[in-house]
Amino acid sequence: MKRIFRFFIGIGILILVFFIIVNSQANKANGAKFVAEPFVIESGQGVGTIAENLESLGYIQSTFWFKSYVWLKGERASFYDGTFELHPDMSIKEIIETLINQTQLAEEVQIKILEGWKVAEIDEHLVEKGLIKEGELIKYSQDFTGAFALKKIMENDWSLLKEKPITASLEGYLYPDTYRVYKDASLDDIVKKMIDNFHRKVDQSLRDELEKQGKDLFEVMTLASVVEKEMFGYANRQNVADIFQKRLEIGMALQSDATVNYITEKGTTRPSIKDTKIDSLYNTYKYAGLMPGPICNPSIEAIKSVIYPRSNDFWYFLTTPEGDIIYSKTYDEHLINVNKYLN
Repeated sequence: MKRIFRFFIGIGILILVFFIIVNSQANKANGAKFVAEPFVIESGQGVGTIAENLESLGYIQSTFWFKSYVWLKGERASFYDGTFELHPDMSIKEIIETLINQTQLAEEVQIKILEGWKVAEIDEHLVEKGLIKEGELIKYSQDFTGAFALKKIMENDWSLLKEKPITASLEGYLYPDTYRVYKDASLDDIVKKMIDNFHRKVDQSLRDELEKQGKDLFEVMTLASVVEKEMFGYANRQNVADIFQKRLEIGMALQSDATVNYITEKGTTRPSIKDTKIDSLYNTYKYAGLMPGPICNPSIEAIKSVIYPRSNDFWYFLTTPEGDIIYSKTYDEHLINVNKYLN
């Protein structure tokens, strides 16, 4: 009888020790460092699959302790399918509580901002997705000046926007990319995603290079927006960036069709003679130097092409209807190419 009693006492102690260890492991913060992403539980997934998915994403370090804690708490049937917001430093206990309490993320919407889109085009896309009212982003961008801009820059540590003229809009800084946002996201939240991404793209190595070259970021963004609209392909963009920079250095007009199209909103490949005479500071046929600001939101490729232009002997270029790029060293040579390829 004593042996049986000692046996059950021993079993009880083992269970108690196991319970204490499991609780200890379940309350321990993960401590991992990684970029969190929404965690999805699909219909029909069991505890084992959920545990494996959590481990593969880095949210837990052991499926054993996760499943053991679920077993001890009797929560095997308590998980719901859906999308949940988890954090890298959450403990197993906190993760389980989040998953069984149905604290799901709001429904998400995917938005795809194309390279070279203007703020107005992004506004239109967000309206189509049901995220904002028409003109809301345009107004937000235009109002991003003065004290309001300074407040937002300080709140979000947007160091690169400190170089933006206080009167300039957000044109150029809403980085073109694919994003997932909550259906009920505020415009502030959406804009933050884009500008945060811009800060990631223009990383420290590019910032160091800008400082080394003594280049102003706002001027780089302004020229990059022209390069984005004028040319495709990194090597070609580097060539065109060099051509434009040489023109700027000698006070020659950029003569960019893209800047005229920005004014007229016609989107034609070749603006008319009348259009090139429009009195606007964005008309680089009429006025030498850079425009007041970017004409679109450029890609990192266009930005890099301005930071790292490819030195060449050309001063002019054109794109044929077939998409070939023709460079010229002199204006006379350029006129010959225009008549040959475009007339």
